[in-house]
Order: sequence, then C-alpha cells, then structure tokens
Amino acid sequence: MSQDTLNFGRPLDEVRASFSSPELDLFSDLLGEVRSLYGERLRSLKLVGSRARGTAMERSDYDFLVLLDTCDYSVELPKMQSLSYQMNLKHGLGCISLSPLSQEQFIGLDAKYQGITENFRRDAVTLWP
Repeated sequence: MSQDTLNFGRPLDEVRASFSSPELDLFSDLLGEVRSLYGERLRSLKLVGSRARGTAMERSDYDFLVLLDTCDYSVELPKMQSLSYQMNLKHGLGCISLSPLSQEQFIGLDAKYQGITENFRRDAVTLWP
C-alpha cells in the first residue's frame, strides 16, 4: 500500500481532547489487538464516520478502517466480526464496525459508494501509524 493511500486523516494526538477517556481506552485496546492480529500486514488504522467528524449521537457506532497489505474478505471479515464483538463486550460503548481493506479495495470503494473515499479522507482520525 503506497504512502499516498495512507496519508489521510488527522492524527489522534491533534484531536485527543475530542474523545472521552473510555473512547481513548477503546482506541488503544483495539489498536493493540489489530496489531497483534496482523503484525507487518497492518498498514493503518483509522476512525471514520460521525465519531471521527464529531457529529455522533449517543447511539452512533464506531466505524474503523483496518488497512492491510492484502485483504481476502472471506478470511478477514470473520476475524473483524469477532474482534468487534469482543471490543463491544469489553468497552460497552456501542456498536463497533471494523472494515478490513487493501489499497485496491479502498480505491475501489467509490465505484460502489460514490464519494465515500473523499469523505474518509476529509474526516478520518488516524489511530496508527
């Protein structure tokens, strides 16, 4: 995955004050689990959607992009669903959505969801690296 594809989103340190301590704990815990699961395959972890934009309602979910070097949905989605469930049970902050994507899959999102990558690039918070 090229640096250009990864080079979007505000660093968490710039917007840390926008999040509660329990949210920051979730982010830290999730990052540790994703890094443990994927190691060198992990290219970036980003918070997107209303939580990243700061427009979330109390019941809004937490949407994360898990950017990997390669991604086979049939293999990665069950892992992400299990991890989402574990994080939800542990942190209890609401629904957690983890979307694994390779560079090609990320770029191809606009073909299915017009303008979505532009929204991600504008609103994302980079949790890692």
